[in-house]
Amino acid sequence: MAVDTPATIAVIGAGPIGLEAALYARFLGYVVRVYERGRVAENFLTHISRAAWVSYTSPLGIAAIAAQRPDWQPPAVDTVLSAQELIEMYFLPLAQSDLLVDSMQVGTEVLAVERDPSLESGTADDDEVPGFLLRVRDAAGERVDSVDVVIDASGADSSPLAGSSLYAKLNLPGSAAPPVDRHNNVDPTRLITAEPDLYILGAKSAAVPAEFGVRDGLTQIRDLFTIISDRATLNLYDTVIAR
Repeated sequence: MAVDTPATIAVIGAGPIGLEAALYARFLGYVVRVYERGRVAENFLTHISRAAWVSYTSPLGIAAIAAQRPDWQPPAVDTVLSAQELIEMYFLPLAQSDLLVDSMQVGTEVLAVERDPSLESGTADDDEVPGFLLRVRDAAGERVDSVDVVIDASGADSSPLAGSSLYAKLNLPGSAAPPVDRHNNVDPTRLITAEPDLYILGAKSAAVPAEFGVRDGLTQIRDLFTIISDRATLNLYDTVIAR
């Protein structure tokens, strides 16, 4: 379903996929809120020990950091770094870049995601009322945020959607899912859910979550925003030149 800017997109999870999805949305002019219950890319340390720079970065991310830090130079694409080095050299600078810094809500846990009841009751104009209500908790307490689109990039082993009434409509672990083409690890029926404007990114959308990589996630992000923006030829990874 096409959503025009400056709609508000909630990205749940500030790991590699969540940050890249948020960045793509910001490049397109959307308002973005990134909800992370811990620290930026915190879970990355528990899953990866060492990896090549090219495996966990994107042209958009490199361009965003370079624009803010003129003297910054990325390592050679085949440089192998520790997980902590990748966090310090890429994920943290990306979260602190001009495009994302105001979107980051670190230390904020999404407790529940529900449809705005006024939409479901038919008492409101779809163009005037945001599509989702997020109940979130941070150091100040609980609150409810309104957003137009939800992207769940929280990882394979967790989801704030699991306790919501929307869960039965989603192809998440534990819900009924159609057969998966094992030749394509990314299952598009998991990315595109039955609930309009709510999408699943990352390992939860893979036939074999352990084999899902950030490069798969970048493909998902590109395909997802062709749908959200209703621009079939959109591919920012090809149009933004990273040094």
